[in-house]
Amino acid sequence: MAKTPTKVMLIGLDCALPHMVERYVAEGYLPTIKKLIEKGTFATHCMPPYPTVTPPNWATIGTGSFAGTHGVTDFHNHTAGTNPGNENITQNWDRERINAEFIWEAADKAGKKCVVLTYPGSAPTRMTNGVIVGGNGFHVGENRKGLPGLDSTFYVCEDFIVSTDIYPNGFRGEFADADGWEGFEALGDDPQEMEVRLPFPKSIKKPVDTTWWVLAPEGENGYEEITLATGKTADSTLCTLKKGQWSEMIFTTIAMEDGTEEEVHFRCKLIELADDLSEFKLLVGTMAPTKGWAEPAEAWNGNRITKGSIHSNGGMIMAMLGSIDLDTYVEMNENLSMWNAECAVNLLENQEWDLFYMHSHPIDWMYHLVMTDMHEGSPAVREKAWEVHRRIYELEDRMIERILSQADKDTLVVLVSDHGATPDGPVFDPYKALEPAGLAFKTDSKAMENEVNPIALSQNIPDYARSKAVPQREVYVYVNLKGRDPEGIVEPEDYEKVQREICDALLTYVDPETGKRPVALALPKREARILGLYGDRVGDVVYALYPEFGGQHGHMLPTAEYGPGKLGVLLVLNGPNVKKNFRMERSCWLWDVVPTICELLGFPKPETCEGAVLYQALKDPNFKDKELEKLREGMKRMEAAMARDSREPWDHHDCA
Repeated sequence: MAKTPTKVMLIGLDCALPHMVERYVAEGYLPTIKKLIEKGTFATHCMPPYPTVTPPNWATIGTGSFAGTHGVTDFHNHTAGTNPGNENITQNWDRERINAEFIWEAADKAGKKCVVLTYPGSAPTRMTNGVIVGGNGFHVGENRKGLPGLDSTFYVCEDFIVSTDIYPNGFRGEFADADGWEGFEALGDDPQEMEVRLPFPKSIKKPVDTTWWVLAPEGENGYEEITLATGKTADSTLCTLKKGQWSEMIFTTIAMEDGTEEEVHFRCKLIELADDLSEFKLLVGTMAPTKGWAEPAEAWNGNRITKGSIHSNGGMIMAMLGSIDLDTYVEMNENLSMWNAECAVNLLENQEWDLFYMHSHPIDWMYHLVMTDMHEGSPAVREKAWEVHRRIYELEDRMIERILSQADKDTLVVLVSDHGATPDGPVFDPYKALEPAGLAFKTDSKAMENEVNPIALSQNIPDYARSKAVPQREVYVYVNLKGRDPEGIVEPEDYEKVQREICDALLTYVDPETGKRPVALALPKREARILGLYGDRVGDVVYALYPEFGGQHGHMLPTAEYGPGKLGVLLVLNGPNVKKNFRMERSCWLWDVVPTICELLGFPKPETCEGAVLYQALKDPNFKDKELEKLREGMKRMEAAMARDSREPWDHHDCA
């Protein structure tokens, strides 16, 4: 009889590319993942759903459902009853928008203990006994629920820069003669100070105006270190740093406008310090609360996480805007991965569990930052981009190693990603195809304001009075329909005619710069069911781009390849009754993950699960049939024995 797992641990690496994993495994950079592959099954042709973007695909990995069923059909959701432009879309980081049952919710009903960490769309919890940590953003402390564009807010605030120069969302200060400091020794002949009024960028709950101080003592070789403090006494010191150093984890309290105090934890790095103070740059990491991010609240036992730290978007936006260098960027992601690992270990060590699901995002951020440089930068730029690329995979491998300390020999380990990535190409604006066809027109007014726009959303509010068609989100075009849309101009009887016109305009458009057609596929909504897209949250036309156009992922088909990138996803299975050192060549999809887990562990399938069991990955795919046959044989023996016992004594032997 095949041995089967008793627990499951799914670790999700957003945007991990299977061919890159194989490369770095072969080169010796990913020892933990190497062990999982060598003693498990590696899927060579696992595909993500379409669109190839984060919220819908993690919903699929958690429910086993198509996007049309679970209802998360893009990074954003359109607000029903409003005009169909991008001014009326908000991000899909909300359990209430998912119309399907998660695997942990089905398991919870069956009495299983489940732990879910920073999993997109998992909060608020619907479990009775399970634990949810985060879920409304990419990491603990971040909230994207219901926000427009790519906006985010934070408990208590995101990272910021304190400097003598100007940086977005930062604080620019000047040094002056230090005065009134107590308890410090050897300040030198000319110590300097900077008064820092904390900017608290993107805070949800507003802190009171808060002032900290930077002290720079003068040494023999000028200014070689600084002290960050909440006041001018030695016992108010938060950290003392030399150039290039990170602080240990800092714990302090922040006073809020509502009269409460919030204990926060964070780390700092002194990025720049000239010996004459002409250059000074201090990174202050995301100030995240030390509690309040778990459901139920008592699930977090109050232990402080002292390793790693949280950083908004892993520093991606800061790096894109030139606020930090690439080495600091990698270190920020190292901190975040380490924090996630320590949080996971703390949760799993301190309670019983049968299922653990988590999501980690550094690889995705890295591709948005350096994928294009990996493909077409100068030799020096390409070399640095590839170095960053390798280091991000390495730090995620170390995170996995730490978390696997909580898995025993009876644990099924699943390593999975949600989509791949390709380098940036020319941006495709659907208006370029639709406006010459007389279908869509835009105004000069902005639909949203973003610091950066890595998923290439159309930024302008449509001219509804003139537009038969309205581009929306990453892959949709809506018919501006009378009776449905507030400013609709298309008669219902012309609906299908306009759908066809939209498809024709998209498919025949030729980019003037490249001489190529950007659009690979355009389907009326009815035909989009073949992509798993249907229902009220799908546009009237669904389109996809060739991979040499647009951003890294989202509007490329699941099989797309371009430059060093591919859109296929990582899937590794390791544990009891899983084949060892096996390359599974069959095509499979992310919606197959949940039913395969349930089959192996005997968990109830979620009510809306639509995927298939990956029998080819199992040592004994017929183990349940064999168990049933063994039970049937046992029942027959019992029935025969009971029949003998029920006969009269003289019927017990043929000679009677």
